[in-house]
Amino acid sequence: IEGHSSASGSEEYNLMLSQKRADTIKGLLINKFSIDASRLSAKGFGETQLIAKGTSPADNSVNRRVVAKIETVVKKVITK
Repeated sequence: IEGHSSASGSEEYNLMLSQKRADTIKGLLINKFSIDASRLSAKGFGETQLIAKGTSPADNSVNRRVVAKIETVVKKVITK
């Protein structure tokens, strides 16, 4: 789970805020959907991966987000 923030505020605050966003979603997935915590990770990226570079309210809104990346392992069945 990736947390992101806009560029308004200090870098330190935005990093903390984005981590908090990611942790909140991780907690929701664990507590509401019973996903095992060992299957999840949460990382805050602060303002390092902005989608919109401007400072308008619309730009800030786009940058304040949480992204879930899903990875899976496919087991290949071997028949003899």
